[in-house]
Amino acid sequence: MASRGTLLMETPSSGACSREEAFALDLIPEPTKTYQPFSNEELLLMINQVATMHGMELSNERLGMDHKGMRFFGIYNVEGFDFFGGQIRLTIGFCNSYNRSMSGRMCIGGDVLVCSNSCLYAYTDKETGVKGMAMAEHRPGIHDGLFQKIEASFDGIEDFLHKQEMFYSHLANCPLTQKEAYHIIIKAAQANVVNKTRILRVAEEWGWQERGPENDIEAEERNWHPAFKPRTAYSLLNAFTEVHKDQMKINPVHTNINTMALSQFFDARYNQQ
Repeated sequence: MASRGTLLMETPSSGACSREEAFALDLIPEPTKTYQPFSNEELLLMINQVATMHGMELSNERLGMDHKGMRFFGIYNVEGFDFFGGQIRLTIGFCNSYNRSMSGRMCIGGDVLVCSNSCLYAYTDKETGVKGMAMAEHRPGIHDGLFQKIEASFDGIEDFLHKQEMFYSHLANCPLTQKEAYHIIIKAAQANVVNKTRILRVAEEWGWQERGPENDIEAEERNWHPAFKPRTAYSLLNAFTEVHKDQMKINPVHTNINTMALSQFFDARYNQQ
């Protein structure tokens, strides 16, 4: 369940871009008394500056643009801040606009979703005080205001990662019977974190994880993870996420949001106070 963030450029005029394209000066509009443009380059410099202040190295930069360069989107991975044995990875998402359609924004968490339809979503944890999201409208003072909000979003990350490590470790040490697992699958469908038409697929994936491939052909055609063989809440969570992967090509935005909602569903059910 490696979490590396998702950048989706799905609107008709959107697509991946380079830094040179994103930083083009001729895209930046003129300021007015009430409107202060904030450049894409300034946004990235600000995020990198705050990350450096917190001892974080950013990698795997992915950028995209839409509306002829009027809207900007992107994602970073954060190196050295993985948790639960590297299976979950801290990620950062961000977006900006030159046509006043979006404020300058950044989110940080155990997973992020950034989409050209203006969706910007981070899975964080309210109980640890992680705000996750920083945003500021393009008005005079945006530079100082957004910097402070981005810095505040980074401040609680250590506590967030510690709690997530404890959460996933707890799931891995929480045994489940077949009856209990099926009960949770039904509850998840009732909570709309998994499509009701896919609950049998989740149940089948749960059984497959324990059984594993019976021959070489089956092993090649289908991924099997020995770490999910134990009958635990962690294995059940991964049965859900494996099924969500099947939905990704059909509806990636909805699938990513469902995956994050699923983590919150398990957190609410198994959270250790």
